[in-house]
Amino acid sequence: MNLSDFSIKYPVTICMVLVCSVVLGAISIFKIPLVFLPDVDFPQIEVFVPYPNATPEQVERTITKPLEEALATVPHIKNLNSTSEANGARINLEFNWGLKLDVVRAEIREKVEQVRSELPNDVDHIYVRNFRSSDIPIIEGRISSGRDLRGSYDFLEQKIKKPLERIKGVAEVQIGGVSKREIDVYLRIDDIKTHKVDVGALFRRLDGANLNISLGRVRDNVNRFGILAENALTSLDEIKNFPMNDRGLKLQDIADVEFGEPPLDYGRHLNGDYAIAVTIFKASDANTVDTVRRVREKIDEINQDPSLQGIQLLVWHDAGEEITKALNGLLEAGTYGALLAVVVLFVFLWRVGATLAVGAAIPFSIVASIGFLYLADKTLNVLSMMGLMLSAGMLVDNAVVVLESIFRHLEKKEDRVTAAKVGTKEVVMAVVASTLTSIIVFVPLVFGRKTEFSTWLAEVGIAIIITLCCSLFISLTLIPLGLARFIRMKPPKTESTKTWLARGYGRALDWTMRHRLVTVVLILLTIGLSVIPFKKLPDMTPEALDLRDLQLQYSFSENYHYAKIEEDYVNPIEQFLFKNKERWKFKDVYSFYGNGEAFTRIYFDEETPPEEVDGVREQIRKELPVIPGADITLGQQRGAENTEWLGVNLYGEDTQTLNEFVAEAKRRMRRHSEFKEIFTQQERGREEVQIRLNRDLASKYGIRAQEVGGILAIVLRGREVRGFHTSDGEVEIWVKLRPEDRENLDDLRSIVIGGDDQGRDILLSSVADFNIVKAPQAIEREDRRTRAFISAVYSGANKDEGKKLLTDIMNGLNLPTGYTWSFDRWVAEEEQSDKDFYFNMVLALFMVYFVMASLFESLAHPFAIMFSLPFAFVGIAWLLFITHTPFNFMSQIGLLILIGVVVNNGIVLIDHVNNFRRKGLPRAQAIREGCLERLRPILMTAGTTVIGLLPLALGHASIARARYFPMARTVMGGLIASTVLTLVVLPTFYSLIDDFALWLRRLWLQTRAPQPATPVEGQAFGD
Repeated sequence: MNLSDFSIKYPVTICMVLVCSVVLGAISIFKIPLVFLPDVDFPQIEVFVPYPNATPEQVERTITKPLEEALATVPHIKNLNSTSEANGARINLEFNWGLKLDVVRAEIREKVEQVRSELPNDVDHIYVRNFRSSDIPIIEGRISSGRDLRGSYDFLEQKIKKPLERIKGVAEVQIGGVSKREIDVYLRIDDIKTHKVDVGALFRRLDGANLNISLGRVRDNVNRFGILAENALTSLDEIKNFPMNDRGLKLQDIADVEFGEPPLDYGRHLNGDYAIAVTIFKASDANTVDTVRRVREKIDEINQDPSLQGIQLLVWHDAGEEITKALNGLLEAGTYGALLAVVVLFVFLWRVGATLAVGAAIPFSIVASIGFLYLADKTLNVLSMMGLMLSAGMLVDNAVVVLESIFRHLEKKEDRVTAAKVGTKEVVMAVVASTLTSIIVFVPLVFGRKTEFSTWLAEVGIAIIITLCCSLFISLTLIPLGLARFIRMKPPKTESTKTWLARGYGRALDWTMRHRLVTVVLILLTIGLSVIPFKKLPDMTPEALDLRDLQLQYSFSENYHYAKIEEDYVNPIEQFLFKNKERWKFKDVYSFYGNGEAFTRIYFDEETPPEEVDGVREQIRKELPVIPGADITLGQQRGAENTEWLGVNLYGEDTQTLNEFVAEAKRRMRRHSEFKEIFTQQERGREEVQIRLNRDLASKYGIRAQEVGGILAIVLRGREVRGFHTSDGEVEIWVKLRPEDRENLDDLRSIVIGGDDQGRDILLSSVADFNIVKAPQAIEREDRRTRAFISAVYSGANKDEGKKLLTDIMNGLNLPTGYTWSFDRWVAEEEQSDKDFYFNMVLALFMVYFVMASLFESLAHPFAIMFSLPFAFVGIAWLLFITHTPFNFMSQIGLLILIGVVVNNGIVLIDHVNNFRRKGLPRAQAIREGCLERLRPILMTAGTTVIGLLPLALGHASIARARYFPMARTVMGGLIASTVLTLVVLPTFYSLIDDFALWLRRLWLQTRAPQPATPVEGQAFGD
């Protein structure tokens, strides 16, 4: 007993199964987590070592290189990149997508601990972290005020940070732009000289004394007591009065001891006012939308607090709102698409009961699919929602085919039960095969190379697979059950094949079958001509990107202090923008600036069209003021029309030599107008004092290099001693020179670092040389080679020409031995991504062919159906060209889905033709009768899918700023063309391939037939 017979025989059981599926799915809608992206491990692990107030060369030599040598042995590394800066080292290990990082992370921690002893003693923390999509902040806010809040960390922590952290679902709240207070011990250089204080000994004395020591336990007759020697400092006065020697010298005699904040080297502006960042992260198992709602309510409550008068907490980025907007956009498009698909069904069927029965496949499949996603511990995100909405128009395809087959048997005056059983049985293999071909195209995502593209697309595929399986179940159960038991369908007075559409189609079919060679030539010519518009398709257009912001990038000739950048560059640019705010109609201006770097971002309203934003970009570029000392460029967004981003890496040993070649490459690129927004960081540097220890002299005085390094760490960047606990938590204690004492080179030279045998002081200048050198702002390395980087936006005809031009420029540099260059890895990744996409396409084609060959038990007939794919190419090329739609990654998703969809019409058509031939009809008659009978279901299935995608094709729904319409238009164009050409041309190819197969069979039989024996002379055959 097959599934349809079971549903007719046991209607209550089937109805209960359907009701339970819908109920469980409906419950799951309210329980399934709503997130923006699925929880995915990005294949990168970062090792960050904070080391403030150092030099990039020092960080590279003492931290980066030892860690690189240790981490290079970690298996499965794809790329090893590092950046050495004045505030520490960052080492990024990149792996292939799909690798489980838990074991790798543990091994990296082990490698770091093994090399820990080789790092400087004052390295306090080493952070090993990887990034998951669930680690994206759910809310980014800004605290803005008319007054300076830089010393208000404790106040903001009590009033804002802690209340937000207590919200259910919130994991962490970070405040940036203001720091927790600390105790600063500012050594006065003059007093140190006067009292001949050894700075190293001072640090050791202070650090060693600030400690509580457990001395064990003692017992009396009854109890047992712990003994604790309390030496830890507990107040600011204790620190001030800390004894420095036996002669009554106290710490306050040589230092200023006070509460303060760590010095910041960056700042933020929001609409011209200094702003403090508030970043909120959710717990991994929390529902993003619900958590954001609770956070929003608390923010409204915080803003009403009278003690925060004049302070405003503004929400800058709201992940909950973004998720809701994206899901609502998809839901709206899917709902309208489903309703339009039902309207198409009614136009063809003209029966309310049958239309409702078939249309029920859409909501049932989607609701049940959400239940299955919930049971599989999945989330409802923009990708899974996109899969659900994409499949909305395809969910009725199987039901339509089954309905049409049953209806034909009703036309033959069969009873309802018999018609339902026989009609469903006739097409069961066709609908199963059609579903399998739509599903099978996602198999390459499992067996192909794991990439970011395939990882995200797999989420779309899972949703489509589940919904199509649900729709298949509906078509084989509810449709035959409904027509057999509940819905009465009266046959029309005239046969459906006698309509004007069928008559016109019959004439066209007869012509193509009589002129098979002409038909083949015409269709091949049509496919060939479609290459012309396809080659003219842009890779991206402004309309395809949901862009609502512009960014000004500052490139400075010197490594300016962040305060100078704020005053001389950021403020004037912001004033220029605000002067034109009414004209350009932007909403907000946000600036970030640090030592040697800055950017300003302009935000527009959600309703502002991307084309208008693009127009503002050009106006700003023309009117942007020129400020000496900085090259301020309006960065071209990657993906804008007629632009391509190109980047180049140079590798070598010497940073200065690399910087010289970068500068020369930049000069040569500027000679070509096609290169715009040329950007590099290597040209900037800063002057610094380089202190080199004379090891022979130091050894003569018994001074170790490690001791000198510790003293220099104290006087130049400060060094932390053990802090003390208060009611508000632990307070750090830092020992450092006063800022004004660090600015005088002579004061640094005269620092006492020890004494000789005669009791005379040994000055730093006695054992070290001082040199002023130009140093880079940062040193970047890739796979343990020093790297320099230069990028530009190419506005020429196509990217290949830009790469060729850039290749000529780089080859003309005549790099010395040991120095090489290559395109940036993102360029290589883009090329590899294209290769992976085409590999998946070819693999999907083979999988579809295998399914059809199994269905038809033939190698020839599936080959004929595969011609539906080049038919689809015609529609894709011309529709995208006419609508000026780019062929981007969204279009590639549509093309991959289309491979499994366009063959469905051919499967339904050829399967019915073969059924007629098995009943004894001649091939020509079987083709004509089969095509005419399958005309209506093919038009209905194609029509519901195309019309169902119409809202997505015309709408502005987007994900991560990429709009869906290129994908929808790709599927629509391909399906329209393939449907028309499948109906008219596929029978011709079917007959030609059938003739060819018949010829091969005859040839094979002739070669296998036994040869007659050579007759003996005088003997004839047959004697």
